[in-house]
Amino acid sequence: MTDPSIASVLGAAEQRLAAAGVDSPGTDASILLAHAWGLDGRGLSRARLMGDPVPPAVVPVFDALVERRAARVPAQHLTGAAHFRTLTLPVGPGVFVPRPETELLVDPVLAHLARTRPDGGGRVVDLCTGTGALGLAVATEAAGTSAVGVEIDPTAVGWARRSAEAVAADLAGAGSTFIVVEADASDPGAVRKVVDDRLAGTVDVVVSNPPYVVADGTTTAPEVVDHDPPSALWGGGDDGTRLPRGIIAAAAHVLADGGLLVLEHADTQGVLLREASIAAGFARVTTHADYTGRDRFTTAVRQSHLERK
Repeated sequence: MTDPSIASVLGAAEQRLAAAGVDSPGTDASILLAHAWGLDGRGLSRARLMGDPVPPAVVPVFDALVERRAARVPAQHLTGAAHFRTLTLPVGPGVFVPRPETELLVDPVLAHLARTRPDGGGRVVDLCTGTGALGLAVATEAAGTSAVGVEIDPTAVGWARRSAEAVAADLAGAGSTFIVVEADASDPGAVRKVVDDRLAGTVDVVVSNPPYVVADGTTTAPEVVDHDPPSALWGGGDDGTRLPRGIIAAAAHVLADGGLLVLEHADTQGVLLREASIAAGFARVTTHADYTGRDRFTTAVRQSHLERK
């Protein structure tokens, strides 16, 4: 009996995952097969191109992973890793798994730092840092950045510190730093203290993917409600904007004049958070779409005192 082909193994797994309601069955099947086989994505593609069969020892390991994914355990929890831009970050129970759409927030941060800090030395705060994905992506892609991740949940703090250790070589190569501080990211006074202690006063950018989901029962995906920590999901208030509004207030408290706020939110919250940003003293407030064309994040620039007169 010949060993099974990659195509046949993946095809069966994709059908099983699709029947279980998994949104991306083909992608997840490939990720899990590569993990079971001890390969990365390129290695699996190479094996498929060469017509390599799946080793017999890999099949039961892969089947067990597919069974758990069909039960809607996130693929990232099964592999222990989440890919975010150029980074691979450790993830698991107790920390929010970074989503692909959040990667979009990094680009306006990099553009702002390239314009205002062309020689490096940018100071960035990532509020509600979770895994540290946003702060670490900025710090590894913008040379000479000093980044601080602020997170209130102690379990997530531990994951963010593991992330920083995992990409320590990338940070060193960029000449950047990233530290994690356990504090309330939605409390302006607490964020002010973090910035005073760690970044000597003011910052160039505040970036944040805070909890913003409305707890009205409409979010039912098992990967979210059963595996993402509740503290990373629910934004508070009837419209889910209580915590995002706190982030806006904290950012206004620590950004230098001309500093940039980049804030992720739900597609229904753009108008509310633009209004909150303007009320907090921000200008050039703009909401941006994600890959699906839905409103996903807002950018705003802190006005100087003269501009506000």
